[in-house]
Amino acid sequence: MKNVYLLILISFIFISLFNYYLYHILRKVSILTGFKNFLIYFLFSFIFFIFLDFYVYKFFGHGFPSSISEEKFERSPSPYDMFSGKPYYKDHNSHGFRGDDFKNIDKDTFQIAFFGGSTGYNGEPPIIKLVENQIKKQGTKVKTFNFSSVSSNHNQHLHRLLKYTDLNFDLVIFYGGFNETIQTYLYDPRPGYPFNYWIRNELSKIKYLLLKYSSIYAEYEKQTGNVSGLNKIRQNINFLSDQWLESLLLNYEQTLNSAKKISESLIENNLCNSTKFLAFYQPISINGVDDYSKKIIKKTKKYFLKKSILIDISEALNQNDFTDSVHVNQNAKNIIAQIIFEHINNEVLSNCN
Repeated sequence: MKNVYLLILISFIFISLFNYYLYHILRKVSILTGFKNFLIYFLFSFIFFIFLDFYVYKFFGHGFPSSISEEKFERSPSPYDMFSGKPYYKDHNSHGFRGDDFKNIDKDTFQIAFFGGSTGYNGEPPIIKLVENQIKKQGTKVKTFNFSSVSSNHNQHLHRLLKYTDLNFDLVIFYGGFNETIQTYLYDPRPGYPFNYWIRNELSKIKYLLLKYSSIYAEYEKQTGNVSGLNKIRQNINFLSDQWLESLLLNYEQTLNSAKKISESLIENNLCNSTKFLAFYQPISINGVDDYSKKIIKKTKKYFLKKSILIDISEALNQNDFTDSVHVNQNAKNIIAQIIFEHINNEVLSNCN
């Protein structure tokens, strides 16, 4: 609560100084007295407070970071999967994903569907495009479809996969792990729920706007979790208990199993005899996360150790390859793409026909 009290104190000091100067200005230029002067003081004080709370304190890092651009363009509302990219923004296609419009091409083309969060979305070019380039080098005609979007998780990708069953894929790839586990710990704690689901869908409009714009209101929420109801949600699901962590990993596994079944039974192949499914547990920086996140990483790796559904490449990079806890530089994307390519080449392309 220290930040909340500090911001209130600073606001009181600045508003007092503001009113002091306003008082002397009004004495010189106005003959207003009594109640009318009070209204002027109140109105200008309120406007000045809004300026401090909504803009000045935000500038110095208080409140929640502004994500207006992300919300408008990178997490645009989408049916069934809640959000994706905004259609025709930058290099987005008509569906809101990076790359050309989605359509089946020649039957002699190996077609890949790639699903990820921001780590699959970001990059110039993104990881799956680098994989495509590697496959082309060996003479295989290939087309990739990048269904990645910022902050999305595999539960959303599962619904997204179902949305596009009219397309033919020889391989479906789920690339992630951070958004399915650590993001759940940091934001909406209910396993499988999309990023900030309770903020987007379960708050009143007034509370949502205050949390979005007010630094003081947001700092109070950070300290207590009482404004948004986050504390109540955490209590209801035994947040951070062994049971909660087990349910988190179980949801991750069940989602991958469902995606595999859908890929292999509902998705029509294009070049190969059948559609295959591969899932990768992405690189995560141990140095970039807190102690409980490290526990989640350790438990995740142990949980999937003897399960064939998930390929663990979480230790493929050096710590200096990361730009934060999960995002990596462009050179590291080349390393990840090479690893994914080798798995595709050995486990899918070699048995394609």
